[in-house]
Amino acid sequence: MNYLELAEQVSLFGGALLLFLETGALFGLFVPGGDSLVLALGVLAGWGRLEPLTLWLALATGTMLGQWSGYYWGVRLGPSLFRKVPPEKLERARRFLARSGRWAVLAAPFVPVVRTLTPFLMGAGGTPWRAYFFWSAAAAWIWTGSLVAMGYHATARVLGWLGL
Repeated sequence: MNYLELAEQVSLFGGALLLFLETGALFGLFVPGGDSLVLALGVLAGWGRLEPLTLWLALATGTMLGQWSGYYWGVRLGPSLFRKVPPEKLERARRFLARSGRWAVLAAPFVPVVRTLTPFLMGAGGTPWRAYFFWSAAAAWIWTGSLVAMGYHATARVLGWLGL
């Protein structure tokens, strides 16, 4: 394995790890950059340095595992945090989650800080795990896929304009 191949493998693993940390370990509150990272890796795929499908699989997997980890910590830590919140506000939040939770989960990856907090809040708010796991997986695939595709196709377009 040469150094270029090693760098390509590290970028797959590193990208997946950073997305895991951003969504699952509240790392994204301090270093929001998932969008830029996924776009940049999509550009590398457009240059032929990474396989786009493998990249998408790695990034979506890292994001899903991070979301599920954040959900777990929300389930574990949420009740103790919510003891200080007035019951009527908790009930309003639960009604919102029941009514609009899936849309919040689908939209969350596209908004930097929201992407980090939503998994924790969904777990803490008592969202059923099966529904959360399904919608968060769909969101991870849509978010990473759309950004990888944008980076990939933008690179192809620019290289075409340059005649390369």
